[in-house]
Amino acid sequence: MKPYLLAAYNQMRFGLRRLFRCHSFDFATVELLGRDTRLSFSKTSQVRFGGHLVSDGRLVIVTGQNARLTVGERTYFNEGTMISCLESVSIGAGCRFGPNVKVFDNDHKFSARDGVSQEHETTPITIGNHCWLGANVIILRGSKIGDNCVIGAGCVVKGTIPAGSLVTQSRTLDIRPVQDEEKS
Repeated sequence: MKPYLLAAYNQMRFGLRRLFRCHSFDFATVELLGRDTRLSFSKTSQVRFGGHLVSDGRLVIVTGQNARLTVGERTYFNEGTMISCLESVSIGAGCRFGPNVKVFDNDHKFSARDGVSQEHETTPITIGNHCWLGANVIILRGSKIGDNCVIGAGCVVKGTIPAGSLVTQSRTLDIRPVQDEEKS
């Protein structure tokens, strides 16, 4: 779809979403979010998209009751990005999300006696300006990522990452030959 047609389509779609679904949905004039973008906003959530957002492929964003989601201008979402915001997610300007990045400010409550509950525990997430989250990164509740950080592919982040950090997780491959069991 041509960029100007996509922008017009999103303006109409977002306007209707603000009118009928999320009254606190604020967005800039041009949004290049693909047609298979899925937005599920609660009426009481507060959502703000900065200008010049781009998504290549499927983007899923879900907000809960009274949740606050802010996405800064010139942010790019690659295929398969998902944001689950039940309390607060703030993403700075100029961020880049690789394929299949997941952001969750919530976990299901669980216990050994009762198992997994439908209730959630939430803690806000903040991602600073000009951050790059590589493919398959998962950001868990309570994470605070400073400005100008690079989070390497496959990292699972929970906690505070200082500004200007390069984050990777060490993994080792255990490679050994297949050995047939001896028959007795």
